[in-house]
Amino acid sequence: MIELKNISVRYGQKLVVDDLSAAVETGQLIALVGPNGSGKSSLLKAIAGLLPHDGTTSLSTTPRARAKQLAYLAQNCTAPTHRNVEDIIALGRTPYLGSLSKFSQADYQAVKAAADACETRTYFGREFGTLSGGEQMRVHLSRALATDAALLLADEPTTALDPYYQISLMNILRRSTHTGKTLIVALHDLNLAERFADRIWVMQSGRLVANKPANTALSENILRDVFKITPSGDIIG
Repeated sequence: MIELKNISVRYGQKLVVDDLSAAVETGQLIALVGPNGSGKSSLLKAIAGLLPHDGTTSLSTTPRARAKQLAYLAQNCTAPTHRNVEDIIALGRTPYLGSLSKFSQADYQAVKAAADACETRTYFGREFGTLSGGEQMRVHLSRALATDAALLLADEPTTALDPYYQISLMNILRRSTHTGKTLIVALHDLNLAERFADRIWVMQSGRLVANKPANTALSENILRDVFKITPSGDIIG
């Protein structure tokens, strides 16, 4: 179980995550949803140890140990266009390498397993810049999975992807929970959240206003008060 206790994040005087506490069971996929500016990205960065914050998590506070415990897939992540795909995926093994150490058989196996899970092994030998946007995101996800961390944080990984790659990516994330991985995935698409998540966390103005099973979290009240829409998708106001 991953526990978050009283997490608060500030940018200067502005409170962007406000005293958030929650727990995630092992093997669950949590969809993190909320309007723009609700604090989703800041929360993920705080959990990853990339932002100063108040409160605690059950993860290690040591950067190297935390890098083995979790993998973080940033919003709009990039990679050098001239690098080969397999080299980018191999970056997921960085937490296990010393300054002079070479890849072990376990490292090679982790890269291959991640590539197989994301169907990116067919891209080996190609430069990253030759891939489509959906293919590139699969490579980034392969890199994250190659870390073989128990927790994966993904910040809006389906943004700007066409429906095929959105669903394909969410299927990969869903399958990764079958091996015991725990995922917290920030999403804008509420339909994807309901379809693929075990639970949905709804954020509004930095606070967690709902934490329920996916089939009940997006109630009429939540849709109206948080997202300003009706259950049929019409805009309110």
